[in-house]
Amino acid sequence: MLHNILLFFNIGGAELFFIVLVIVMFFGSKKIPELARSLGKGMKELKNATNDIQQEIKDSTKDISRIKDSVNVEKQVKDLITESKSETKEVIQEKEEETQPSLPNTVSRTSPYSNPSPTKEN
Repeated sequence: MLHNILLFFNIGGAELFFIVLVIVMFFGSKKIPELARSLGKGMKELKNATNDIQQEIKDSTKDISRIKDSVNVEKQVKDLITESKSETKEVIQEKEEETQPSLPNTVSRTSPYSNPSPTKEN
């Protein structure tokens, strides 16, 4: 990885030695380990903050999907449409039943098995 970075900047061995020498002269040999530690801590905190932000985004998208699933408007509209269709069918059937003429509710007193003509007894 370091090799790729160095190739990216096109830094050779002599240039790298010169950069290290300038850093040692500027900060001193005692401060370099402290700087490396603080740089490492800073990178770790940045990585943790990035991971926390990513986790929050994932959690919020999960919450949004749960809310979307619980408030499925399309399903609710379809249910209302089917419900209203069934209600209108019931109303139409009731109206048809009201408008049909009803047969008289009479009962015949004669049986089909009985003799229609009265018999005389002597």
